[in-house]
Amino acid sequence: MSHSEGLDFNRSNLSTTDINAAINALMDAAALVEQREERRTYLGASGIGSECLRRVQYDWQCDSVHAARTKRIFSRGHMFEEITVKALGQAGFRMERGTAATHFSAAEDLFKGHADGIIVAGPDVLKYPCLFEHKALGSSGWKKIEKYGLRQAYPQYFDQCQLYMAYLGLDENPALFSAVNSDNCEILHLLVPFDGEAAQAASDRAVSVIKATKAGELLPRITEKGPTDWRCKMCSHKDRCWSEQA
Repeated sequence: MSHSEGLDFNRSNLSTTDINAAINALMDAAALVEQREERRTYLGASGIGSECLRRVQYDWQCDSVHAARTKRIFSRGHMFEEITVKALGQAGFRMERGTAATHFSAAEDLFKGHADGIIVAGPDVLKYPCLFEHKALGSSGWKKIEKYGLRQAYPQYFDQCQLYMAYLGLDENPALFSAVNSDNCEILHLLVPFDGEAAQAASDRAVSVIKATKAGELLPRITEKGPTDWRCKMCSHKDRCWSEQA
């Protein structure tokens, strides 16, 4: 009998096996218990940059329900942030995190922001103090920033930086934006100068969302083409937004 007899060298898709499906189903079911996040009592600076102001309203006013996989992606982002902060500390950068100096509140506490950190001292490659913001992205998103810059690639992240610099009084020195490629762990560091007009425009957007929401008004959708629009397809609120009850 040859050595190959009885062996199956055909390719198989292990993701379709019964054991994989069963365990993932159990994990997803368990995640349902804790996946719902109660809506915030305030509008967050990190969410104001969306092109669709109605989505901003829904993100603020509706309980968030995320799939287990999405939760893991969030956790991955936090993990990479901690790794980057530790590496920056080893390189001599001193950072303030989680203190009152990294938080702001405006519009009667209806608009708030929590920055990832403030770099207060370190090597002479930066000017201090400066805002620190961190994101973990897949290769496609990371390469988009590398090629086009933060403002063009991710205007919502750019606006987030502008708001933090304005409200935290960090407008004199450029912010440090660090992006980790979650596929290969390469890190891209960018300087983000303060743009007063962009900060004001982002703040005005927040005020318009707050005023409309307090008045019980829904702001316009980004499109009226219907839920088949590619931007709506990617929105977790599309069913609610396009229903008669909306």
